[in-house]
Parts: sequence; structure tokens; C-alpha cells
Amino acid sequence: MQEAVIGIFEDVLGTDEIRDDLNLNLFEESLLDSLAIIEVLLEIEQRLGIALQPTDLEREDMATVNNLVKFLETKK
Repeated sequence: MQEAVIGIFEDVLGTDEIRDDLNLNLFEESLLDSLAIIEVLLEIEQRLGIALQPTDLEREDMATVNNLVKFLETKK
């Protein structure tokens, strides 16, 4: 799951710097914005088969790779 989430973020954000720090706050680093959130959710549905709406998650759930992995593991 973690590797899939890293891949999704790398593809959507166009950077691999998140791989070095899975607790990097993507909002504070200005890597994640509202458009990117939608793209990430679409990729999660396509790659992992987990359909989510933006309202299903809190901002903190998507702030870091580790937070999103933890959230998605509850949705399997």
C-alpha cells in the first residue's frame, strides 16, 4: 500500500522528494493543492480500487504519505 501511495504522489506531484521523508507535510511544502487532491483521489480509485470523495478525508489524512496510507488501510 505504501509503495502504491508513493507512486501516486510522485506521478501527480511530479516529484520524488516525498520518498525521502514519508512524513513530509505536502501542504506546508506547497506540493499539494485542491486540484492535486482530486487527481490523487482519482488515481487511488484507478490503482487501488478504493473510491473516495474529497469529503471522505480530512486535510490531515492527505498531508503526508504515512497519513494517507494509514487512512487507506482502514478502507480496504
